[in-house]
Amino acid sequence: MSATEKAFGVIKALLTYQERLDGLDAKLTGLSAGLARLADSHVALRERVSRIEGLIEGAAMARRTSDSPRIEG
Repeated sequence: MSATEKAFGVIKALLTYQERLDGLDAKLTGLSAGLARLADSHVALRERVSRIEGLIEGAAMARRTSDSPRIEG
């Protein structure tokens, strides 16, 4: 194997690794965007659950106050 063939082999390997790195970069960008959407979705879900919990607690408090006997005076 001559030095020229070895040099071309090294250049080919470098270009192959560069293509793999470019593909990995694209995948990481997609994962980052997906993670950002997931975080936004989690925040929205947490807000919805908090509102539902508030409604349930409010209804429970209203039931407790309406069932208790009133002292009129």
